[in-house]
Amino acid sequence: MATDGATAGEGGGGVPKWVVGLAVGVPVAAALAYILFGPSGEPKKKPKKAGKSEQTKQDEKSHVNEAKPVEEVPAAKVEEPKVESEQKVLIEDVPEEPTDPLEKAVAAKNRGNKYFRGGRYELAIKCYSEAIDICPTDKPVDLATFHQNRAAAFDQLDDLVAVIEDCDTAVNLNNKYVKALDRRAKSLRKQAMRVENFEVQVDKLKQCLEDITSVCILEGFQKQEHLVMVDSVLKELGRAEAGLASKTRQPVLTSAHFIAQYFTSFCEDPILKSLEKESEADVDEKDPVDTSRGYLAARECLKKCEYDGIIGHCDQEINMDGEMSSMARLLRATFYILTKQQDLAMTDLTVLIENPEVGVKLRVNALIKRASLYIQQCKDPTKDPELSFADFSRAVELDPENADIYHHRGQVHLLIDQINKAIVDFNKAVALQPNFPVAHVQKLYTDYRAASTIGDHSTVNSVLGKFQEAIDKFPKCVETYALYAQVLNDQQEFDKADEQYQAGMKVDTQNANLLVHRGLVALQARGDVARAVELIQSALELDEKCEFAYETLGTIEVQRGNLKRAIELFDKAIPLANTELEMGHLFGLRDAAMAQITVSTKLGITLPAMGI
Repeated sequence: MATDGATAGEGGGGVPKWVVGLAVGVPVAAALAYILFGPSGEPKKKPKKAGKSEQTKQDEKSHVNEAKPVEEVPAAKVEEPKVESEQKVLIEDVPEEPTDPLEKAVAAKNRGNKYFRGGRYELAIKCYSEAIDICPTDKPVDLATFHQNRAAAFDQLDDLVAVIEDCDTAVNLNNKYVKALDRRAKSLRKQAMRVENFEVQVDKLKQCLEDITSVCILEGFQKQEHLVMVDSVLKELGRAEAGLASKTRQPVLTSAHFIAQYFTSFCEDPILKSLEKESEADVDEKDPVDTSRGYLAARECLKKCEYDGIIGHCDQEINMDGEMSSMARLLRATFYILTKQQDLAMTDLTVLIENPEVGVKLRVNALIKRASLYIQQCKDPTKDPELSFADFSRAVELDPENADIYHHRGQVHLLIDQINKAIVDFNKAVALQPNFPVAHVQKLYTDYRAASTIGDHSTVNSVLGKFQEAIDKFPKCVETYALYAQVLNDQQEFDKADEQYQAGMKVDTQNANLLVHRGLVALQARGDVARAVELIQSALELDEKCEFAYETLGTIEVQRGNLKRAIELFDKAIPLANTELEMGHLFGLRDAAMAQITVSTKLGITLPAMGI
């Protein structure tokens, strides 16, 4: 994918994250399940569970809307027996009115429960309110129950503000009340998802995360639905924080190593093609070219790896509307991507795409890069993939024989776990460009993923053999060593995996991510935390902008129980992330650690380390 570069180059963009999860041992959200506690803090007096599922809320709401409160008032006397004659009733048949305030409150609550089960939520609310008014203030557990019951009725009427207010009171009265925490978490999440304001979403989802984390801890991590909710909330919160942070993000050029890796993910980039043609052509000394300004100066900077001056020189070419302005705009857009200025990149790419006078190769390259930006932004998880694939389809219409289209579309399919579609695209890319090394090894890796998923051992063994052949065919492609090592690691061939990472380091001595992967192998193979940390620290010495190293160290610190240190490391990684999607992932890791600290403090619990 255009924003990922080669897989080994970043440790992000879908593929390497899979290996991180494997090596560390557990997904971040599910990692909480290693923390085991004592009993739940559920109140002793539990309100009787409603007979109707909350998932049938809409049907029940329609019933409530049709009902008229005036007609339902007589139903409030359902507990009083109807008799024809006082002479026929024995004295013990007449129910005595409770005199104790708590008993009166419980009786009102019970009437409310009957109305709730009958879908008459407004009357249920009146009864629960009566119970709250009557209940003695020195009975906090009972009061918490009454408020939670009323919150449940408000929930059926979709009055989220009232739900949260009652849950607030219930939790203040009983801070370990699982039902109230769960209901408040779900209501806060609903509120967050109904607005498009990132600031509001972040505020609501952070509160939601703390509540659902509390629920998981108090339940001893026994309910899968709550663990799944934690994972979903972390993704939503991370996405919102990344979207918010991107608005004020300062331009930061990624590492020189990543820039080089990025360009290797294209075999038909017009800018690189022009450099290749120039190196192959004879130089006419009688016709010198001015390379001191404009696009040609920018291209000279690219050749010399002097990346800081590229955008400025491209500005010159575009502002004077030079004959190379389209090439300059494409190069500027590319470096806007590499300096984490996605909005500016999107603008430049769109100008190129919508100009029919721009050459096909330039427009197709712009479409590929914009498609990758769409999938890696954090605006709409439903529409973003649609926009991305629409650009890829448009690129295919313009240049159906362009291998870059299928390679990068395959990366997107892999990112969203559409493995079979990824295989089709990688096969097409390799068929069009048999000597495109990155596409070739990505195809092998994806073939392995598919075969491993269904337990096809014959194909797995075949792919392992083809990886060895790929090393012989593309000995200078670091991706070959890195992806082969990941496959070997998945096969628990740890020593062989480490050998491949070391072989990759000989090809690309500045590849810090390979050191991080070696650290993960040491961790998974032998549980050698000290060696893992040593290798990852070496990666940071090699490349101080290695986001993957900070992220992995932070994840290790989470499992060691050093949550504050983990947060510091995630904070260092976030500004270095190349895309909003990666930022969202890192924000999620940080938020999970912060929630654990906050919740353990509120509940008065010390969280144990996770065993490494």
